[in-house]
Amino acid sequence: LSAIASVSRRKMLIATSLAAIVVTISAPADVKSSLVDRVTAEADAIWRSAGLAITWERQPARASPRTLHVVFGNERGKATSSLQPLGWIRFDDDRPAPDMYLSYANAVSLLETSRDNIGLSHNMTILERDIYLSRALGRALAHELGHYLLASKAHTADGLMKANRTASEFFSSDRRRFAVAAKEWLQIAARLDDAVRVASD
Repeated sequence: LSAIASVSRRKMLIATSLAAIVVTISAPADVKSSLVDRVTAEADAIWRSAGLAITWERQPARASPRTLHVVFGNERGKATSSLQPLGWIRFDDDRPAPDMYLSYANAVSLLETSRDNIGLSHNMTILERDIYLSRALGRALAHELGHYLLASKAHTADGLMKANRTASEFFSSDRRRFAVAAKEWLQIAARLDDAVRVASD
């Protein structure tokens, strides 16, 4: 029992300390640098509240096979619900690849078809549009990071890893529905700790 308690205490210490990862970003010219900054800030806010610090680097960056890479672009992806996906990650043999994609085009489409939630997009200022787009893309990015960090395709009934979202959830100023569950963070913290120990061996 004492050994089990020791392991549990160690996991809690890991989970309550700030873990860290590095993510590289690449985006086409039509996706503004200021928008990318807002997107990463949104994802960072979600994960930092759980205990994860993310360092964002723009391409070209130091090449590393262990570094996560996020690509912004205009691909539409494959729809699995009534909404086009805002982001996705590939799995190889049930293992997540270190590459994620964020669809700027799908985010713009969602913005333009959500007049009942946020009003007419063509009446918005550029800043207002960017704020809405960055919330949606940042939350999608945080979700895809969850798949990678958990090494799982699974979804949950609520929280960050919920599968289907409404436009209201994506665009709301309140991000609490995208919170990382304590159980998920314990799993992630343990995996990060294992990775660090393997790398140091």
